[in-house]
Amino acid sequence: LVHLTCTSSKTAREDLEPVVQKLFTPYTEKEIENEEVEKPRLLWALYFNMRDSSDVSRNSYNDLPPNVYVCSGPDCALGNDNAVKQAEALFQQICPNEDFCPPPPNPEDIILDGDSLQPEASESSAIPEANSETPRESTNLRNPEEPSE
Repeated sequence: LVHLTCTSSKTAREDLEPVVQKLFTPYTEKEIENEEVEKPRLLWALYFNMRDSSDVSRNSYNDLPPNVYVCSGPDCALGNDNAVKQAEALFQQICPNEDFCPPPPNPEDIILDGDSLQPEASESSAIPEANSETPRESTNLRNPEEPSE
């Protein structure tokens, strides 16, 4: 799979077909299977034009509610720099006093809910006290109607 992109001057086919012809050998059923081919064969091609919407702004639309924010589409750049800058600008409009994508905390500094600094103290306070009777006293407990030994 090869994806070619360019800023269009004509149609996508007119812009990219000369490049495709230099990179690939067209696939035809008449060709001999054992033929030595220096370039890969082209099995299928799709050409399409996509509108550049990287400069779309809120001012392009009429009567938008104040809680609707407009994002532009992708641009022809390879990276995401424009999208990140736009996301940061929108974030600052929505949350002006917050940091945009703050760095994550150091994993060693994270304290989970329920964790305690002194687990022994919390465990001992959660366990009810044991029965204070001695084993001998508990064996002497009997039904008062039974005769004693």
